[in-house]
Amino acid sequence: MSSTAANLTALTRRRHAATRTSRWLGMAAALMLLTGCGGGQGDLYEYLGADPLPSDKKASTANAPAQITPGAQPVSAAPGGDGGLGDVDSALAAARPSGGIERVSLKNAQGVAVTVDDLPITNFDISRRINLENALGGRVGTDFETRKRILGTLVNEKVAKTKAKRLGYEIPDSELDERVDGMVKRMKISRADLRKQLAEKGVDESALKSQMEGSLYIRWVMSQQNVDTDIKVDQAKVDAKVREIMNDPRMKPVTVVSVQQVDLPVESSAGAMQQQLLYARAVEAQQIMQRYKGCSSLRAASKDIFNVKIGRAVEADVDRLPPELRKALLEAGTRKLIGPIPGPTGVRLFANCGTRKISPPAPERSQIEAAVRNEQFENLVQQAMAEARKESFVDYKDPAFRP
Repeated sequence: MSSTAANLTALTRRRHAATRTSRWLGMAAALMLLTGCGGGQGDLYEYLGADPLPSDKKASTANAPAQITPGAQPVSAAPGGDGGLGDVDSALAAARPSGGIERVSLKNAQGVAVTVDDLPITNFDISRRINLENALGGRVGTDFETRKRILGTLVNEKVAKTKAKRLGYEIPDSELDERVDGMVKRMKISRADLRKQLAEKGVDESALKSQMEGSLYIRWVMSQQNVDTDIKVDQAKVDAKVREIMNDPRMKPVTVVSVQQVDLPVESSAGAMQQQLLYARAVEAQQIMQRYKGCSSLRAASKDIFNVKIGRAVEADVDRLPPELRKALLEAGTRKLIGPIPGPTGVRLFANCGTRKISPPAPERSQIEAAVRNEQFENLVQQAMAEARKESFVDYKDPAFRP
């Protein structure tokens, strides 16, 4: 038996049987309050999309500072419910305020969506354009309507390029390079920095050049049709757009609760020994709970207790939490820990580190005016390209993508 197991066994023997029964009932009550019943124990940080607990080599203990990589990523998948703590993790994951846009996987995305004069546009092309827009600061999702919009743009670009080539017009690569150089100059970054920014979303400079080329061909088609692109923005439309944005529920303040997870892991052992170790760790968890004065006191409260892993705090939207979990967190307040909750890998505690309101930044009027101008320009584009499409054969492989 390891020294850890021996110490834990000694702790259990010093506890009276009646006390043991009482504490196990307390743990059962806490578990039932949080999850109903069952014993699955998921990882809050995995399901919330925040940084995972450190590995064994970088473990955060009560006597050492945490070594956690910054930069939480958004949730990529919801876990399956198992009737245990995993259900709590799932609920917290669903309640976490959105934190960003995940890049779209380009794997297995080669299926053809449309052909334009026998030239294919694939699902890969759609996904790559979504990643490019997000790399350039957009917040583009992956829902069907978004993919349909992106596909419409790609079709217009292909139609415009085909028409231009039929009439002997072609955009030289040198012009695209000049435009990329102008772009990085305006952004006040280097071209290498731009390539890195694109790579983080899974695309490269060729995707950017393709978008630029498509836009230039569309503008060329519009010039051939003598479309007036000198747009005068109607300020009444800007006012209406301001009201629409500010009344959007997504612009309302959100109350979030900060939740912190504490793990007391146990070594894997056979049957009775595993239960004994879990009980001993639960006793130690009770000691932490008695010393706890708030999230800032977690390290002090865990002092002299072996192998306590203290995770980082993550935030969840209070209004989107299940009523039972919301009640448990709010009733505990910031001075009490929730738990101890036993599981197959150890004992777990949760801390309410406080609530706060967060609000998205309101857009500037100049940004809204630019958005209105873009909408007006997009209408001109659609009118011009509807005429140009009459000269091309566009074959939609999925009828749902038809405009």
